[in-house]
Amino acid sequence: MKGIRARLVVLLILFAGACAPALQPVATHAPEPPPGDVRVRDRDGAQMVFVPEGEFVMGSSLEMSRDAKKLCESSKGDSARAACKAAAFTDERPAHRVALDAFWIDRTEVTNRQYASCVQAGVCDPPLLNSSFSRTSYYGDPAYDDFPVLNVLWDMAAGYCAWAQARLPTEAEWEYAARGPEDRVYPWGNDFDGSRLNYCDVNCPLLEDPSHNDGYADTSPVGAFASGASWVGAVDMVGNVREWVNDWLGVYPSGETINPTGPATGESKIPRGGSWYDTPDDVRSTNRGGELLDYWRDNLGFRCVQDAH
Repeated sequence: MKGIRARLVVLLILFAGACAPALQPVATHAPEPPPGDVRVRDRDGAQMVFVPEGEFVMGSSLEMSRDAKKLCESSKGDSARAACKAAAFTDERPAHRVALDAFWIDRTEVTNRQYASCVQAGVCDPPLLNSSFSRTSYYGDPAYDDFPVLNVLWDMAAGYCAWAQARLPTEAEWEYAARGPEDRVYPWGNDFDGSRLNYCDVNCPLLEDPSHNDGYADTSPVGAFASGASWVGAVDMVGNVREWVNDWLGVYPSGETINPTGPATGESKIPRGGSWYDTPDDVRSTNRGGELLDYWRDNLGFRCVQDAH
């Protein structure tokens, strides 16, 4: 009897276990933030905005290139013959579909104040000039702490982002953050609007547009043109200063790519976005070009990104 009772107890235990509800796995990942959600980077206090995973068409179609050439001709006046040749726009083609993982990108360009914190930490070298185009005192002058840092080489920009526990954006990430899944010509839409950015207008000493006055002879404080924000809330993606990205300059692929990082090697790195010195055709979201690693200038800065996962 004792043996039978023991077997009955075992069977009851097994039966109860079989009938018990199965344990459900515990969720380990937080929901994905909405596009444009903001977080603050610990190292330098930079605000970053969330860019969700997605697809877009990178680069320009033949029709878009022709429109850009016409815009160039209407913007550059006497220099149009030299600057607006069709060949100047071929590096934007072919237009091709790109798929990207989610990432975070700085809401603004890196400022003098933020860059100085890396210099003070003994990690970054100071900019190669303390001045800007129209100001003899700029970097290190408290009046311009919230203006974009200038006069930095590509490796200085990459070094800062690494110190900030981030990295330079890929060219594809930069363009997606600027134009979004709707493939906009400018961050705000397809038509140029001089009130939404700092570009070469009536204040520009070289190629002026007398039809508009943005109030600045060169750089403006970061975020001064909030109406020019991109679909995720990144500001100054075009205008103010050009921005270094990570990629070597190369020919675009013809087919779809996933998380492209550009050529493995090259001679020139890419700045994106145009600047206070540039005309409407130069500040299109698709405009690109290359500069050697020893290049620096008073219309060139950068912003950083972090992976989402």
